[in-house]
Amino acid sequence: MRFPWFISDELRMMQAFLRAADGARENTGVLKAYLELIRDLAYDIEDSLEEFMVFIKHKSLVQQLLSLRARHRIAVQIRTLKLRVQEVSQRNTRYNLIKLTPSISSDVTLDMELTRNLTALYVEETQLFGLDKQKEKLMDLIANPKVPVDMEPGISKSGPRVVSVVGMGGLGKTTLTKKVYDSKDLGDIFEIRAWIAVSQSFDPKELLKEMIKQLFGAHSLKEFLEEHQGQVLEVKHLTNYLRGRLLERKYLVVLDDVWTLEAWNCMSIAFPENSKDGSCVVLTSRNHKLAELCSPPSQIYQPEILEEKDARSLFLKKTNKSSGDLDKDDRTKGIVEKILNKCGGLPLAIVTIGGLLASKDTREWENLYNQLPSELATNPSLEALRRVVHLSYNHLPSHLKPCFLNLSIFPEDFEIERKHLVDRWVAEGFVTIATNRRTLEEVAESFFYELISRSMIQPAKLDALGNVKTCRVHDIVHDIAVSISSQDNHVFLVEEHTSSTTTSKESIRHISCFANRKLNIGMDLSCVRSFTVFGEPLEPIASLCSSKFKMLRVLDLKNAGFRAGQQDIRNIGLLLHLKYLHFPNVVSDMYSLPRCIGNLQALQTLDIQKSSFSALPTNMSKLQNLRRLRCSRVPESPPSSTLHLLNRASHGDRNATAILHMTLSSCWSFSSGIKVPKGVGSLKRLQILEKVDIKRTSRKAIKELGELTQLRKLVVRGKGASKKKCSAFCVAVQKLSSLRSLNVGTKSTYEEGKADGLDMLVSFTSPLPFPSLERLKLKGLLQEMPTWVGKCVSLVKIDLKYCELKELEAVTELPNLMQLRLYHMAYGAEKLVFHKHAFPELRILQLTHSAALREVTFEEGSSPNMEKIRIEDCSLTSGINGIKHLPKLKEIYTVECILAKQDVLQEEVDKHMNRPVLQMLSCEPANPEEETEGKVEVTESISEAGQSLQLQS
Repeated sequence: MRFPWFISDELRMMQAFLRAADGARENTGVLKAYLELIRDLAYDIEDSLEEFMVFIKHKSLVQQLLSLRARHRIAVQIRTLKLRVQEVSQRNTRYNLIKLTPSISSDVTLDMELTRNLTALYVEETQLFGLDKQKEKLMDLIANPKVPVDMEPGISKSGPRVVSVVGMGGLGKTTLTKKVYDSKDLGDIFEIRAWIAVSQSFDPKELLKEMIKQLFGAHSLKEFLEEHQGQVLEVKHLTNYLRGRLLERKYLVVLDDVWTLEAWNCMSIAFPENSKDGSCVVLTSRNHKLAELCSPPSQIYQPEILEEKDARSLFLKKTNKSSGDLDKDDRTKGIVEKILNKCGGLPLAIVTIGGLLASKDTREWENLYNQLPSELATNPSLEALRRVVHLSYNHLPSHLKPCFLNLSIFPEDFEIERKHLVDRWVAEGFVTIATNRRTLEEVAESFFYELISRSMIQPAKLDALGNVKTCRVHDIVHDIAVSISSQDNHVFLVEEHTSSTTTSKESIRHISCFANRKLNIGMDLSCVRSFTVFGEPLEPIASLCSSKFKMLRVLDLKNAGFRAGQQDIRNIGLLLHLKYLHFPNVVSDMYSLPRCIGNLQALQTLDIQKSSFSALPTNMSKLQNLRRLRCSRVPESPPSSTLHLLNRASHGDRNATAILHMTLSSCWSFSSGIKVPKGVGSLKRLQILEKVDIKRTSRKAIKELGELTQLRKLVVRGKGASKKKCSAFCVAVQKLSSLRSLNVGTKSTYEEGKADGLDMLVSFTSPLPFPSLERLKLKGLLQEMPTWVGKCVSLVKIDLKYCELKELEAVTELPNLMQLRLYHMAYGAEKLVFHKHAFPELRILQLTHSAALREVTFEEGSSPNMEKIRIEDCSLTSGINGIKHLPKLKEIYTVECILAKQDVLQEEVDKHMNRPVLQMLSCEPANPEEETEGKVEVTESISEAGQSLQLQS
């Protein structure tokens, strides 16, 4: 049975036509309606093609011949599609529609090279121009408490001071406030700080939990949730906790993007009435009336538009031009001045237009200038800014438009992980062209950075390599994405205000749920391609695994806050077109994958972490399109009584059933790894594999790991593994020449002096096993660094734990190492000396709980690029010496340490040419009699200090 060439050829022509229409100058009226017809028809043809391919793959020739019903249905589909194609063609002839005027510029090449330095520029671009004076004014309001003489009636005098930053969208309120919030100066004023993005669709409980996490640390939030386990968590529980702990602390909390008085009232009750003097809450808002209700006039600040010279500097930086370039070309200089005049000093308008023009030849700039809204300069308004963003969207290359619209599935102000976004784009089919040099994921990443360069998305966090870890979408830009997606029937959003009776006559392609609402049973869900949930599920997830979602490609529950159970996945095999499956990042009660998982032969990403799984089923080998496999388990404590668990399970206790099944199937192994089945070597496209339990995986399956030649990340756990299995792993892993990240661990807790086999798992003899390795994590007893590590010249990050190393000589000369983190007992000697010429590129150093360590010394000429040092829970009776030899040092944090010569350290810091920040939190002198004058006051919590360092992996 062969799908007619006519239909597949028509699909290619339709896709080419849609790309041409995307680049057209005019795309309105009748043409727009025609494009919608073509787009829907193309979607339906794609669905039919996929159904046909699944039919062919899942049935033998005999079954295909016998399946008369299915064959008839497919034949009817083909005839119907052919008639629709002919009808659309005739409609075009009748109305003479296709008269496209192509845009002057072509799509930006996919091979654009984006450096780490360029990424850093995007992060700080709006922070570098024209904010110094404004920063001083806002800093003065926040840092210098004054009794307001203009307190108006109705404004309560109780509680913390409230400073309001108010102004229209795109004015730079958040950028200015964030610059003040991150300032070193505030470190000496407030004990604890938190930044909370509120937005329109806020969830009070989630925001309050985030506030606890930022103010008091993740461990405090975990303890609080454990105390309230088994009861319905209400807002009052969270606010009572916060009010109690904030009572004696001087705090700063920023509530960013507050829209309504209701939102303010929900958050403000968390702050005690008798807050410690100087405590401050800052809110940013577009709502002037809200600001007047929350703050007296003297505590309200409205950011100013950029001055002419600052606006010019920002524009030139964004378009990669210089003043010299303009001086050479009077025509370009003139159009730049006209564009800046029309932007009216609004930062969002400048960076958006600049990002658009950066990809255009200067000959096109005047044409684009004529398309800018005329009222932007004389009467800047939200609507005018929307038109600027819409113009930028219209000029996106065709390959970027679906990626941009896909951002509308995320809530406003949501922090989006780059890797999460990239994996989804690949699964959605937005990236279809790979090369010998670059994978689909790498092409998708180039799309991501291209959107950043055009200011359509904003970087939020960077990793040690300078890559963007997370991003956000400006609320005005997000509004445009939602608006266009809705008009094009691209995304259906289920929000709090969505009517439960909402119906749609048209086919829905993507559903995103922000609220606990059930879908209308009258909706046609047969063409839905992606289903995404944020928060609690709106209906049982098991109901998604049915024929009504037959075309589902993406089931994304990553940010769904519920505990998944075994019943939620029992029918997952019905979703034959599924390419992306991500279960919630919370502990689940799922204890085994059903055998029907083998039906998902299109699956590319499977992410099931923190489960009760002990092993993967043998038919996983059928998933030969799998590219990312992330599975891990949460090992439970040994049950006190198997009979007790059996009794609980018989009474319907799902948790007991999961624990019992996991315990029995894992033979009481408490590794976080999963047993991998024989046949894993057939997954030739696999790029990420975590976590493999070497102990319970057979030697044959371990050997097969060496056949995964495209593997780029491997995480294994090997506690208790035999020598033969360790040896088999050593042989297999050396064949993985594409490996970029290796994580090997044998311990979950520290057991002093007890051998654990890590040395066997990493005892390679090959002279250069990993030419591309960038990240290495080793967890277990080593005592000596493996010699091969020092030969991995591409290494950028090394994390070690429980290794008890006596020296680091093997890695001191690595030319690209930027981050070194030595966790619990990773280093076991008394002195850690950084010798001359050691660690030439090291920027971040972290030492945690090294019981033997007494001294850290930096000799002259060592670590010339060191920027951040964090030392926690160490007894440094000989102190930290040689700080003056680190010319680029920016920050030093010591947390809960015994630290000698604190006054000397402070003196070195004060004299340092780079003026680094020194924070000592809960640090005691090595000798109780030691002079403590000049000791730095505690200014930040442990969690805040850690966040400032950006040390999360």
